[in-house]
Amino acid sequence: MDTKRGSIGDVSALKKAAKNLFDNDIRVRWATANNVWRTAWALDSILDYLSICKVDGSALGDDALHALDPTCAGNWWDDFGWIGIAALRAAEQQAFPLQGTAFIKIAINAWAYMHGTGWSSSTSNTAVYPFLDDALPGWREFAERPDTQNKKYGAPRVWENIRKTWPSATDEEIAQRKPRYSPGGIWNSPFEGPSQPYLTTTYDGTASYLNPIQNTVSNGLYTILSLRLYMACASKKYKQVFEDSTLDEGACLRAWTGQITWLNSWMMDTPADESLLFDLGMGSVVRERVSTFQSPYWDAAYRKTLAWTGDQGLLMGALRESRAVGFLLPGLPVLEQYVNIMIGTFKNAYAPRSYGQVQGLSLLPWMLIGETGIPGGFPLGDDGDYQTGTGVFMRYLLQLYLAEPARLQPYADLITNSAWQVAMSPLGAPNPPGNCDAFTPYPGDGLSELTVHINRLSVIVMAIALDATGGASA
Repeated sequence: MDTKRGSIGDVSALKKAAKNLFDNDIRVRWATANNVWRTAWALDSILDYLSICKVDGSALGDDALHALDPTCAGNWWDDFGWIGIAALRAAEQQAFPLQGTAFIKIAINAWAYMHGTGWSSSTSNTAVYPFLDDALPGWREFAERPDTQNKKYGAPRVWENIRKTWPSATDEEIAQRKPRYSPGGIWNSPFEGPSQPYLTTTYDGTASYLNPIQNTVSNGLYTILSLRLYMACASKKYKQVFEDSTLDEGACLRAWTGQITWLNSWMMDTPADESLLFDLGMGSVVRERVSTFQSPYWDAAYRKTLAWTGDQGLLMGALRESRAVGFLLPGLPVLEQYVNIMIGTFKNAYAPRSYGQVQGLSLLPWMLIGETGIPGGFPLGDDGDYQTGTGVFMRYLLQLYLAEPARLQPYADLITNSAWQVAMSPLGAPNPPGNCDAFTPYPGDGLSELTVHINRLSVIVMAIALDATGGASA
């Protein structure tokens, strides 16, 4: 295999590497993982592979439906953001023609569940979500599960419904947790007695928990899905399905505009150490979660140096797509930040790493801005889930490139070099070692085995797209 640096080399070899990865390392792991957010996350990059490499995916339709089954460990609301986005892309790309309508229904279900009560234009409709067809694996069973009841109120209204989900909360405890900005902004899980943010009166950054919080990943996913579903509804392409759903099109629009306004407040109108946007001078990155509540309290687990690479992709995508339809919401400065996020990620998320004899710059799944060396494990725990960050960034980078190809010209060689680095199979042991690595599975973690191969596939597919459209040097 030609591994000439600074060149796409033989693109047919990269296409062969992508095919080998999917056929030998991804397909069975993806079809049998039974963890819906991870299989939905994987499906999004698989759709890129099918599209860019012009692979017929029609035989994968049943596997793709199973990959979106919420009874397979579906839990927090961000799980349903991954589900909805992947389902809508599958339908719009016509990747699995025999099941096209089913994917639109799943996308609507996922958004309705995230949005919660009031998703329907029919005021008498109190269902969790509209479609319970047998053709949608697991959705009827999930709607009937007791543990969905505290989530039926919806991710945007967690604080408003705190007395219903946390009945023992005192007036003081409720007041302390009022979100700093509203409307807009979602939580990743309800407030419940055993699960609460720790509060401090000054910046702390030492606690470690992942819910319930207003984190970047949940809000990025909800923003993207709200906008895309609204646009799909407005297109009338799936008119009958949307009519059957009784989905409130206006609720989708209000959700998206509320999210963008909320992001503008957190990223553009909040003091630097508290801001969701970490301005680095040359470029920016978005932090992992919001910092403070309306009261004078900080989230004790907020870390001002921590940035997840996946969040950079999600916000890059959410802001770019929102700017493209900016006539619906003109003038907000946050819409211009997607390019700065791209620049900040390229400057801060790549680090030197070798895999056996193959050396180069490798895209890390998370960053600690301003701290020396490669980070260790994800500071808040759950290394396996956050290892997915590289794949998320690359897929939204690909979407940016297809929309605005000139943006990536300064980075074409870096992307193609990295693709050759991870196209080798099998990869050697990473050096420097450590869990902050996108391409090496964690021992005994079967989901990590899926993750690293999807991460590799996403980098390779990005490089193939550069060649296919003339974006890489020859």
